[in-house]
Amino acid sequence: MPAPTTPQGSSTRLLVLGCVRIFQPVHGYFLRRELVSWEVDRWAHVHPGSIYNALKSLARAGLLEEVGVVADGPRPPRTTYRLTAAGEDEFLSLVRTGLLTTDDPTLFLTAVNMAFALPRDEVVRAVETRVRLLEDLVAELATQIEEILEAKDTPDTASEVPRLITARTRGELEWAHGYLDRVRAGAYAFQGEPPLWTPTPEQVEIARVAGVGPGVVVAMESADT
Repeated sequence: MPAPTTPQGSSTRLLVLGCVRIFQPVHGYFLRRELVSWEVDRWAHVHPGSIYNALKSLARAGLLEEVGVVADGPRPPRTTYRLTAAGEDEFLSLVRTGLLTTDDPTLFLTAVNMAFALPRDEVVRAVETRVRLLEDLVAELATQIEEILEAKDTPDTASEVPRLITARTRGELEWAHGYLDRVRAGAYAFQGEPPLWTPTPEQVEIARVAGVGPGVVVAMESADT
C-alpha cells in the first residue's frame, strides 16, 4: 500500500494525473512543458523537475502505466504513460476531495482546474457545500475574535490573525458565489457535455511533434466533423 500523501503531495498527484488524463498517452517531456505553460511553479508550488519523479512514483503506485517508448530522431527514447483504472478512480476522488477542502488551498485550486471531469450538477453541489463550510468558518472566526478581545491575559493584537483569515475567507466566498452563478448559467463544459475548446491546427502539430498521444488529435478531428 502506498504511503499516505501529504497535502502538497495530494495537489501534485492530482495535477499530474489530470494532465496525463487530458493528453494520454504522454511522455514526461511534453507533460513538463505543458504544466510549465500553466505556471504551476507559481500557484501550485510544483517544481518542473519534480514532474518526472511524480510520474515514476504514480507508476509504482499503480495509478499510471507505461504504454510505450517514443523516439524522435536523435533524441533519447521517452517513456509514455496513461492512467490505469485505479488512476482514474484516484483522480476523480482527489477532484471531489479538493473541491471541499478548506485546509489545503493548493489542492482546491488544482481541483477547480480539473472540475470539468465531473458532471455539472455534482460540481454545483460540491461548491454549495463548500460555501456552507466557509460560512461556518467565518462564524467560528468571529467567536474567536470576541474571545481574544474579552480575555484578560491575551493581547488584543492576537485578534488580527482571525481577522485576516476572515477577510480571505470572505473573498473566497465572493468568488464561490460568482462561480456558482457562472456554472449554473452554462459556463464551461463538464463531464458528458460537448467540449467548448478544441486545439488549433498549430497546437495539434506541436503535440504530434512532441510525441503526445492521440487524444488531442481526436479532439481536433471531432471539431472538423
